[in-house]
Amino acid sequence: MSQPKDVEVVTDVSRCRDIVKELEKSDVIAVDAEGVQLGKDGPLTLLQVGTVNHIVYLFDIHTNRNLFTQGKLQDVLTSPRITKVMHSCSGDSAALYYQFNIRIHNVFDTQVANLLLEESRGRELANLIKLEDLCQKYSSVAKVADQKDSVKDKWVREIGDLWAKRPLSEDMMQYAAGDVKAIVPEVYNTMKKRIEDSGLLDQLHKRVEEEILFTVDERMREQRKARVNEAIGRVLRTIDKTYKPDINWKDIDDPDVEMAIQRVHVNDVEALSPLINRLKRQSIQQDLDELEESFVSEDGVFNILNGRFDRSLKTGFSCKEPLIRDRTKTLQDRVVKITLDHIPRKYDVTTPVTYISRHEKDVLYWMRPPPSGEHDSRYNKVVLALYWKLMEADLDDTTQKFERETISYCMHEGHYRKIKFYMNQRTPVPLSIKMKALNFIKKLDKTFGRGVVPAKR
Repeated sequence: MSQPKDVEVVTDVSRCRDIVKELEKSDVIAVDAEGVQLGKDGPLTLLQVGTVNHIVYLFDIHTNRNLFTQGKLQDVLTSPRITKVMHSCSGDSAALYYQFNIRIHNVFDTQVANLLLEESRGRELANLIKLEDLCQKYSSVAKVADQKDSVKDKWVREIGDLWAKRPLSEDMMQYAAGDVKAIVPEVYNTMKKRIEDSGLLDQLHKRVEEEILFTVDERMREQRKARVNEAIGRVLRTIDKTYKPDINWKDIDDPDVEMAIQRVHVNDVEALSPLINRLKRQSIQQDLDELEESFVSEDGVFNILNGRFDRSLKTGFSCKEPLIRDRTKTLQDRVVKITLDHIPRKYDVTTPVTYISRHEKDVLYWMRPPPSGEHDSRYNKVVLALYWKLMEADLDDTTQKFERETISYCMHEGHYRKIKFYMNQRTPVPLSIKMKALNFIKKLDKTFGRGVVPAKR
């Protein structure tokens, strides 16, 4: 395996300190991270830093977590002077905060900057943009690594914990280096000038702060939710004035209207006009059409495994129209089968539950019938192992939530019945789950009374 000449993999604390001293002389650097389902719980395993001269350092956190502290790498991330150029920093910042207690500062987020520039041109609900598309939009030469699609395909289909594998392959190094090479200096300089020329710099700082703290501060989550809902409402109020009552979903050519219809909850449209109701149903049917078409192509299966259609399935199940719900159930069964067939190829029985994707977790929840025990012969042993790990993680979360809230705690009756099922002596669930369920119900009984399900008051 050869290492690219302009890319250095860093595992040694002493070498890390030397690099940090050089990076601290920079005004601007590019930062990105890789990990296994990277986020609050998904482990961060690699941190990439790129300079304006396209020198890239790959800090191997999986091999040596001390690079942040003893290696002083955290000093660069928390520096208020050095600008960190990142693309969609929320997942990276969540991992840094929850896993390493690092609160990143002074970020120029190119995703947020693009959204603001689009909004300044009149867009209400601008789309998120992939890094490769961002490069084409704001640069004549910048591009991501040629290996990006093949590496991503590998972890989605074959190796779920790819970014925890060592040593790093040349393709992995090129992939990781490519993202930070792409955004500095040209993309950053172009976007920064447009932001400044549009008078959006202060607004950018506020929105990036929201992005950094989105998973940390409930106020930031509510702030973003309120802003998006207000934009959806503004767009929805224009529809009946703009379109004829008989227009169909396929004839809508305004991206803001498309986004508003897709984003409004199916239950909320009942209070709106018949036209919006009809367009919402048609949009759901089109999403289900796309899902059905995806079963016959390799790219389509990749999109299924990557969770591309999960929102469509959840929306379809929320719809009160029986035909849509029945069709959604049929398509979901096919999605579950495809995903369950892939899970044993990507993982084994020792895989931590934090290594599996949000889509794979959803599929494990969707399994029907659910596993009756840890040795249910209807399911593959890897699927069973991950299913019970997920159930145990959920039970841990439930217990922690109860301990935080105690007297104000409430829960759904179906969730209560499931935990009671776990603690039954004849239920063949893992012993650790049985004992945790027993302890939880004892605490619940002591707080609210024997057999009382704490409901919202």
